[in-house]
Amino acid sequence: MAEVGKNIKKCRKEKNLTQDELAERLFCTRQTISNYENGKSEPNIALLVELAKVLEVDVSDLIYGPKKKENRKRQRNGSVAALAVACVALAAVRILSPFATQYGWKNFEIAPLYLLQYVLRPSALVLFGWGAVEAVRAFAGIRVWEGRPERTVKTAHMVFRVTAVILSVFAVLAVWTAVDLTYIWYLSERMLREQGSFDSSTVPHLMPGQLQSLFMRVSYRFGGVSALLGAALGLFKVKREGA
Repeated sequence: MAEVGKNIKKCRKEKNLTQDELAERLFCTRQTISNYENGKSEPNIALLVELAKVLEVDVSDLIYGPKKKENRKRQRNGSVAALAVACVALAAVRILSPFATQYGWKNFEIAPLYLLQYVLRPSALVLFGWGAVEAVRAFAGIRVWEGRPERTVKTAHMVFRVTAVILSVFAVLAVWTAVDLTYIWYLSERMLREQGSFDSSTVPHLMPGQLQSLFMRVSYRFGGVSALLGAALGLFKVKREGA
């Protein structure tokens, strides 16, 4: 309740009210207001409602603070947007994959299918995992690491950093692969139109073949882990935990 007291004090000062003036409006003593603001006593729900009316704020502003309330709103909006984008992307992969396969057999071009399976799908799964955890935390008001021992918080922060590094490397490789595949796809289409044939061995790739092959193998075999990594990124986020 110490945070509630700080929020009461902050809202009172924003209204340019003294403790005496606030106490007069609430029909209590100045010492009562002082005890609330210092965390020595706890206002009940009925009094919190009255405080909110007098200070012209929401009760949630007194409980969470105006800034935390706004942060939580952004967290909710962000998580919903992430889940929506992830679901649309996963649906697109499922719907377009058969067409990409047919296109590949017909035109001997695997770039569209590879872009869907090895770039878009794992990226969408990462976003889905992160969005799901963020949504649970935002809508349920869960503060995973609040009040935990410092050693536990440090461990969580370490896991967060390791996960962030892994996903950063994945993001770089995914973008690199996408650019390379799109580039080869573009050249193949242009050469087929101009020359009627395409020899991939004569085209310089933008990404080393062995590195791209390794990325695709990892992306294919551990695609499901992408969602877990995304979830870990949200779950072990320690900064702004109280937001």
